[in-house]
Amino acid sequence: MKKPDSLKIGLHKIGGSSLRNLADMQACTALIKTQAKTNTCIFVFSALYGVTNQLQEAISLAQSGGDYDSIWGALKRQHTQLLHEILDQIPGQPENPVADQLDRLLIEIKRMLEGASLSGDATNRTVARVLGAGERMSTLLIHTMLHNEGADSRLLNWDELLVANGDPLDGFVDAQASQARLQQSLANNTAKIIIVPGFVATDADGRFMTLGRNGSDYSAACLAVAAAADRCIIWKDVDGVFSADPALVANAHLLPQISYREVLELSYFGAKVINARAVGPLMAASIPCEIRNIHSPEKPGTLISEETDQSIKGISYLADISLIYIAGPGLRGTIGIAQRMFQTLAAAGISIIQIVQSSSEFSISLAVRDDQVGAALAALNHEFRFELLHQQISQITSLQGQAIISLVGDGMKHRRGVAARLLSAVAATSINIAAIAQGPSERAIALVVDVTEAPLAIKACHDEFFADLHYLDVVLIGCGLVGSELLQQIEKQQDMLTGQNIHIRVRAICNSKSMLLSEYTAAREIELSDWQTQLETKGVAYDWDAVIGVKQQMRLINPTIIDCTANKEVAEQYVKFLDAGFNVVAANKHANTLSQAYYQQLRKTGQQRFRKFLYETNVGAGLPVIDTVQSLIRSGDSLRKFNGILSGSLSLIFGLLDDGNSFSEAVGIARKKGFTEPDPREDLSGMDVARKLLIIARETGMQIELDDILVEPVIPGGFGGDCTADELAISLRELDAGFSTRVAAAAKRGQVLRYVGQIDEGHCIVNIAEVDADDPLSPVRDGENALAFYTDYYSPIPMVMRGYGAGATVTAAGVFGDVLRTLRQPALR
Repeated sequence: MKKPDSLKIGLHKIGGSSLRNLADMQACTALIKTQAKTNTCIFVFSALYGVTNQLQEAISLAQSGGDYDSIWGALKRQHTQLLHEILDQIPGQPENPVADQLDRLLIEIKRMLEGASLSGDATNRTVARVLGAGERMSTLLIHTMLHNEGADSRLLNWDELLVANGDPLDGFVDAQASQARLQQSLANNTAKIIIVPGFVATDADGRFMTLGRNGSDYSAACLAVAAAADRCIIWKDVDGVFSADPALVANAHLLPQISYREVLELSYFGAKVINARAVGPLMAASIPCEIRNIHSPEKPGTLISEETDQSIKGISYLADISLIYIAGPGLRGTIGIAQRMFQTLAAAGISIIQIVQSSSEFSISLAVRDDQVGAALAALNHEFRFELLHQQISQITSLQGQAIISLVGDGMKHRRGVAARLLSAVAATSINIAAIAQGPSERAIALVVDVTEAPLAIKACHDEFFADLHYLDVVLIGCGLVGSELLQQIEKQQDMLTGQNIHIRVRAICNSKSMLLSEYTAAREIELSDWQTQLETKGVAYDWDAVIGVKQQMRLINPTIIDCTANKEVAEQYVKFLDAGFNVVAANKHANTLSQAYYQQLRKTGQQRFRKFLYETNVGAGLPVIDTVQSLIRSGDSLRKFNGILSGSLSLIFGLLDDGNSFSEAVGIARKKGFTEPDPREDLSGMDVARKLLIIARETGMQIELDDILVEPVIPGGFGGDCTADELAISLRELDAGFSTRVAAAAKRGQVLRYVGQIDEGHCIVNIAEVDADDPLSPVRDGENALAFYTDYYSPIPMVMRGYGAGATVTAAGVFGDVLRTLRQPALR
């Protein structure tokens, strides 16, 4: 197409969201005058914000006998008031004829509404004239304002612009006829600023047409082609095209450049920044298009052009979709079935958005709009009534309330594993995928999911492909010694983690009575410097449903519940937590020591919901005991025998016996140092060691219950009766002589007493053992843990792990490590 030699044209389109009031219009005229300083510019305008929707409602009410007059009255007041405000900017002017023009246009609208009301119907041509009136009024106002400001402006009417064919409500622009008409309209133009209405056109006979809802972008693109413009700039109230909808994904980033084909895919599947129909004309004419922010015109925005790169650009989202399933043996190998489907739906005026056919040809799924699914099912059932009667087609059903999520990028075809990463990201959210489609261009992969789950799926996919920072969202239950220490460690390590692209967001903190939610903070995460005060002042009563509800309430993708309690009731909720989509990190040992059935259910639920259940600190606190045992078993090793000192408090107590302290003195020292529970009987019962031994046994594949472990308590069962912990210290003196005798007897044999958990020949025993001097457990004391694994790989010399197995600091550190392991993919560099 040859551009007129005397005319260098820029094409700009300004949307209705930028036209709400006088201030918006003043900003528009300032932009217009700036852009038109160096060359002639055509400015295409939408209707004022919301006006087209009001006109649509008015004509619908008129056709159904409703009250359209109040809407018309509101539109009249809105436009006449705005005109008066414009004219009042320059007082003392003679009466302006624009007021009469606006009145005539408003009267024209009202007469068409009255006619539709009287007849109970309206032709598409009449509806088009009503809907297109918004652009005619907005351009009249803008032109008047520019004229008042002394700008060199000209207003072109709807019949001087585009020529279109087809439905009066959804015309298709005739490029050649439009070029000829526009060049004729501009033949003698001297104005630097040309104002035109978008969305409107005429047919070849000069009759009014519109270009489909949201058609102003399309009309701008067609006018850019007709005028052979250097480029088309579409002014929005956003900075450009983003990698995802910023309303859904807070960390969506601006795309500086995107190809025509990429933006076509994004806009087709729901991205609202540019109308999909606008891309075709621009691409055919190789006219670059810029998407820029009218409120920040200095920003470069996004350039849409032929240029491409090897990257993945964005994720789009199309809601309110239904899938129609057609299945049956008659589909396979039968020529013309698909053609009949398409023709039937086309005849019913139904657009097919996506098509998926199974490789067996046994079924086809079609995606249509939710509001069209009823008509589509009726049409298909009628068309295939013979096949349904004879079971050649077994069913025609629908799945409503779905959404299409599409990952787009020209570089997709050059990257391996994109589909796997996309599916894994969605699977990690425990969201079911109803359909998958990829075109032959490999430019887009589309997934169909439930519309209520789509926002979460979009966030997950965006994090997978675009996020620079990987977030770990956690809910802490239990903020005693270990929980408090964990929060302190998280706060201390945040800067280091940020350097490794990780950020931990504490979303909720629960004690036994209250829950503090980050919902109450502007940053959407709890400020850890004063969490105790916040919990006390802002904490609310809660139940387990409220804890589970945090995920949905805050739209968390891969959240983790951290249990730093020793509460059995909390442990009994783990299956619910996993099933709701949480990872579970547990310092609490109860879950792994409940019934074998619950133990298996935990793991099965985690696998089914793609969630992790981690509990490294259940044995050995900060020692990597669980991970080591699991690695041995996965590598094909098997356990022959195990001996271990598994209690830090009992390690200290029995070490003190070596030094000549009496038993009661040793217990008192351990209690004073904080090694034991407030009531030492919990440690001295041996049940804590038994639980740890049970966990190790189960990790090696043994299927046993806690009752199957033979436990010799350090003190006789029921010792001390109902006495208090302080009274117990006195009662323990009764046992001093017996322990002194056992210590002395062992010493004569070159042995020491240790409280040991043992696995041997399928049996688990916890008892006070006499340990030889050359045994790996002999030197273990002062709160240390030691674990000796005799396996097929490590025998006769065992693999020994040794270190402090108690204390809030090391336990919290172990929990911290488990939390980092919940990252779906390691972000460490």
